[in-house]
Amino acid sequence: MRKARKTAVILAAILVAVLVGACGKPFDASGYVKALLDNSYKGDSAEFVAQKVGTKQQAEELYNQGIDTEMKSLTSQANVSEELQGEFREVLQNIFKNVKYTVGEAAKKDDSYEVEVKYQKMKIFEPAIESFNTTSQDYINGITEKAENGEESPSEEELNEEIFTLLKDALINAMDNVSFGDEESTVIHVELKDNTWMPNEADVQNLEKLLFDMEVLEELQ
Repeated sequence: MRKARKTAVILAAILVAVLVGACGKPFDASGYVKALLDNSYKGDSAEFVAQKVGTKQQAEELYNQGIDTEMKSLTSQANVSEELQGEFREVLQNIFKNVKYTVGEAAKKDDSYEVEVKYQKMKIFEPAIESFNTTSQDYINGITEKAENGEESPSEEELNEEIFTLLKDALINAMDNVSFGDEESTVIHVELKDNTWMPNEADVQNLEKLLFDMEVLEELQ
């Protein structure tokens, strides 16, 4: 329960390296960043393949790896059914697919590129957590009242199943009424290291904080 409240749905950033000259044409830093973001968030491998970052199969494997990492962070300490895990997975995929960003032009800076990314913050977690706190507290109150009346309390497995179902439903309801902030911009640096181009990991992680209202989750830690 407490683990679920703390967990942020953080993109498992796939930092895929591109060898200098590997594609036989000038490096397209903007296309490269778009390929990584589209595949990681939306499961869209079109740019990933077009930019020759990898094959469609590799793209799918990396996308699933990212989702698996998120699922593990959410459910690793909770005994929930495979069916509920599958439903939760679909919710996360839907949230990721609806992020709003536009990858702009790349500016060359010595051994790096600066790629502008315009975005609109998705306001999803604050309303979801607010709703979840209310429904989960009502559920706990109901269990407490029944126990005081001599009724049997649910098992740990049943408790986990219901709590995670409430969290899943809160995310679905928040997604149905999701809103976005004004358009802003940030920069992702793509750096040359050991003859390969790599996105700056801190920039990629920072972008996720900008794409979602992570602040409410950080306050729960």
